[in-house]
Amino acid sequence: MKKDEKDKIIIHNIKSILIYFIAGLVFLILGPIALLIIILLPSKINKIVVPFCKLMIFLYCCKIKIYGHFPKNKTFVVMANHTSFLDVFALPTVFPKTKKFSVVAASKNFKIPIYATFLKKLKAISINRSNREQAIKGIQQAEKLLAEDYHIVVLPEGTRSLNGRLGKFKKGGFHLASNTQAQILPIIIKGLFDIKPKHRWIIIPGHIQIYIEEPIDSENKTVDQLLEETEQVFQKRYDNDLLNINKER
Repeated sequence: MKKDEKDKIIIHNIKSILIYFIAGLVFLILGPIALLIIILLPSKINKIVVPFCKLMIFLYCCKIKIYGHFPKNKTFVVMANHTSFLDVFALPTVFPKTKKFSVVAASKNFKIPIYATFLKKLKAISINRSNREQAIKGIQQAEKLLAEDYHIVVLPEGTRSLNGRLGKFKKGGFHLASNTQAQILPIIIKGLFDIKPKHRWIIIPGHIQIYIEEPIDSENKTVDQLLEETEQVFQKRYDNDLLNINKER
């Protein structure tokens, strides 16, 4: 390995340690304060969570650019891709502060201190995909929240991508949309795989692009049809980005 490459790795390591330390410290200090406010004023949860997520993205030295607009006065099953742990902070930044939202999350997330309490206050739905009965109950819980005018966030890949490409979609979220006839709102986050993928601890600060696509109607469509249509929207965005990268080379 050349000396310049070694120096670059050392610099990235030092920067990453500082970023993790500062972001983690702020999360541990402000997190409980935000939770206390949410407990005392539960109706203000979105007005706390959205700015808090924006602050965390800032502390991780990233900038967000949003393409498209989040439709108002409708309730959606929001489908988003999953490439980094920072998705959990990036995605809420596009939500209107006036609308409640919840999320379908893996059961392991409910074991993380502070973050687990945030999830519970958001009425997040715990899903263990290896337990079919529990997963069905989770979908039923999500249906009730949709009826209460909550947006429901689903990560259809089920886990973070290991290579930056779109993973295979699971059917759970599409059953939810089909059962409730709620529209699906695809939201595609790009840039985070380069910033912090699952297999690399180093953070390389950069720009995050969030694309809010056109809603997909669920009426008179099967679960498989909804999955295929949504997957095509995501894949088209991935293919367009790949085409643009090749043009720049």
